Amino acid sequence: MVDVLQATGDHTTFLHLFSQYDPEGYAILADPQLADKTVWAPTDRAFLAISDTLASLSDEQIKAILGYHISPPRRAPWGSYPIVTPQLLTNGGKMVHRTRTGVLTGADHRTQTSVVNGRLVIENAQILGTVWCTEAGSVFSLDSVITAVVPPSPIVRMWYRLIQILLYEDIRFVIYSTLGAMILGSMVSWVIQRGQSLSPGPPAQK
Repeated sequence: MVDVLQATGDHTTFLHLFSQYDPEGYAILADPQLADKTVWAPTDRAFLAISDTLASLSDEQIKAILGYHISPPRRAPWGSYPIVTPQLLTNGGKMVHRTRTGVLTGADHRTQTSVVNGRLVIENAQILGTVWCTEAGSVFSLDSVITAVVPPSPIVRMWYRLIQILLYEDIRFVIYSTLGAMILGSMVSWVIQRGQSLSPGPPAQK
């Protein structure tokens, strides 16, 4: 993905900031083995528009902003997540995407894509027309920088976690635990019923 972004000639600032403030994130971009990730890359002009704001932020704040623009790999143990395309986003309506910032902070900040007046947007940034789909994932170009994402409520976070467990993590533990509880419950019920059937009845009346 780094090669793709370099070849566009319009995302130099994005790559430079990542290499400077989040080397590990830059390595994720550069690693073709970490497939299924999605990159939302603001143009150089987009970063120029907020240059004064960036100059007033700490390194960690800049790293958090950059992290809003990567949706981490979501490869399941038994298969891969579909490559994100404009058609997928359009057909999906409002879609929620994990972010690197959410993973790093544990606050689970997520971005949302939607269709507004016939245009694809992520948060308040417009997704531009050119998209690059690679074996490692998709690269979308943005006309502005996502500078803030509201963290979800505790209830929504619990819902996200449940979806992650059911869809993206190894669910065998959950299945085996449920089956084990059902079998154990059936055995306990059988023992109780068996005990009741073998217990002596009330003494006969004279």
